[in-house]
Amino acid sequence: LLALTAALVAACFVKAFGITFLGHWRGHHHPPLQKMGLEVNWPMRLGMILPALMCLILGILPTMVIEWMDKISDELVGGKIATTAGAFGWLWLTPVAHERASYSGAIVFLWIIVVVILVYILLHSRKTAIHRMPLWDCGFEKITHRMQYNATSFSMPIRKIFGFLFNIREQVRLSISTRHPSFPNRLYYRLRIRDRFWGWIYKPISESSYWISRKFGRLQQGYIHIYLIYSFITIIILLIFAR
Repeated sequence: LLALTAALVAACFVKAFGITFLGHWRGHHHPPLQKMGLEVNWPMRLGMILPALMCLILGILPTMVIEWMDKISDELVGGKIATTAGAFGWLWLTPVAHERASYSGAIVFLWIIVVVILVYILLHSRKTAIHRMPLWDCGFEKITHRMQYNATSFSMPIRKIFGFLFNIREQVRLSISTRHPSFPNRLYYRLRIRDRFWGWIYKPISESSYWISRKFGRLQQGYIHIYLIYSFITIIILLIFAR
């Protein structure tokens, strides 16, 4: 389960990055400036840079951050974790004991930088290391932005794997061209995804609760003498059984 969760998380972030940052304008004409994805100014970027910087500091120097935040746990529960977490200095994080587990965010971050620099040098030091070629066009004459992957395309592999958990209906309708049937004029695609457990478990409970509430709702709709009869019957029952 842990490996499956890690694989799904990796696939999720790869697809989210591709959808968000690798997409292009899909219109037939050049978009106006107000519809293009323009970057915001620097004061608005600081709102994203500061949390990202704090996450980086927390990952590289966790012992120092734990020591800063240890005052809160000391006041709330009367205990500190900085004494054990930073037993071997600010460089090593030891959650339980150094014999069982230890972590150095600074060393890991340093190795990541070294690997990135080495890969960049190896790829860009030789001119023949990187080849730029046109994409395979699957037999079409020219690839346009309308042929790129969208959110539905990225989610298709996951839908195929976990499709048995959902009620999925896909409809594809082609507008056949008069020139050749292999080149349709237009393609209509419709996708509907519904949760099976909603229809099996939650929908019957919801419908039965709604039916019961409608039946009880009829008791609240009537004349004043009917309400007086209800009150009189209730008083009689209480006098008989509540002695």
